[in-house]
Amino acid sequence: MRARHILLKTPLLVPEVQQALNNGQDFSQLARQYSACPSKENGGDWGLLGAEALPKNIIAALEGTQVGDVCGPIETRHGLHLIKLDSL
Repeated sequence: MRARHILLKTPLLVPEVQQALNNGQDFSQLARQYSACPSKENGGDWGLLGAEALPKNIIAALEGTQVGDVCGPIETRHGLHLIKLDSL
């Protein structure tokens, strides 16, 4: 699968980023602006991933997600993730 994410270190940013997504703003641009992960330089692109590379709660959230959709926020030890599924 291929996915992008926005890592937020505070839940206070979640509504702001979700509102921007709902208003049609580009996910990659929002990742560059808000994400706390170094992947923000690539628009939040995680690259090609196998299920073994991700925490179980992220895999569970992505199972019901359609290509092109955004899921989250999903909490991990790194923070809160908004994830866009680019391909299976």
